[in-house]
Amino acid sequence: MKKLLIIIALALVFVACQDKKVRHVQKVAYYYAETDLPWVIYYYDVVGTDSTWVEEKWYHENGVLSLEGKIVDNEREGEFKGYYPSGELMSVGKFVKGKREGKGKIYHENGMVNTENEYRDGKPYGIWKFYDEEGNLVSVREFE
Repeated sequence: MKKLLIIIALALVFVACQDKKVRHVQKVAYYYAETDLPWVIYYYDVVGTDSTWVEEKWYHENGVLSLEGKIVDNEREGEFKGYYPSGELMSVGKFVKGKREGKGKIYHENGMVNTENEYRDGKPYGIWKFYDEEGNLVSVREFE
């Protein structure tokens, strides 16, 4: 009797699992021909036969991450970060529906702020401040 109950329970689990689609992330990568290191990797959320592009990562020729961010509805969305070939943070900015939006920063390779900027609807906007490698304000420019 106990064996029969186990067999029935396993059969129910097997049948229940057949109706559910398995979700996984698929990577599609392109490589530099000279080094065979990744150039760009696109990540897809896959459920059954449906796939949705969810993230991208770009790389410098030396294999160090160059740019990373999320994708929503086939467009860049949210915070994106860029990096120098040394791996140091180069820039931080936001995207909304594929266009740059809001405040961002660009950094010198030594970590000091290079530029404080802002975008509206994908275009430069507001007051941008530019700094030298020691952090001294060099210039200011206003965009409308």
